Amino acid sequence: MAVQPESLEVLEKAAVPPMQARAIVQAIEIEIAGAQDVLATKQDLLELRQEFAELRHSTKQDILELRHEFMARLNELRHELTEKITALRSELLVEIHKSASSQLRHLYGALLGQMALLLGLAYFFVSHLSH
Repeated sequence: MAVQPESLEVLEKAAVPPMQARAIVQAIEIEIAGAQDVLATKQDLLELRQEFAELRHSTKQDILELRHEFMARLNELRHELTEKITALRSELLVEIHKSASSQLRHLYGALLGQMALLLGLAYFFVSHLSH
C-alpha cells in the first residue's frame, strides 16, 4: 500500500519521527482500506439513489396496474349488479302484475256476485210487491 506523502509531511511538521510517521500513516491507510466494506462511498450512495429511484418507479407502476385492475373489477361488479337488479325488477313486476290481476279477478267476481244478489233482491221485491 502506497503511503501518501502529504500525510507524512503533516506528521513530520508535528515533530513526529519519520519512522513513526510512516507507521501511523500506514496504520491509518490499513484501517481505511478495511473500512471500505463498512463505510459507504459517494459511489455507493449514488447507486443506492439509483436503486431507490428504480424501486419508486417500479412501485408506482405496480400501484397503477393494481388501480387499473381494481377499477376494471369494480366496473365488472357494477355491471353484474345492474344486470341482477334489472332481472329482479322484472321478476318483481311480473309478480306484482300476477298478484294485481288475481286480485282484480276476485274483485270483479265479488262485484258480479253483489250485482247478481242486488238484481235478485230487486226482482224479488218488484215481483212480490207489485201483486
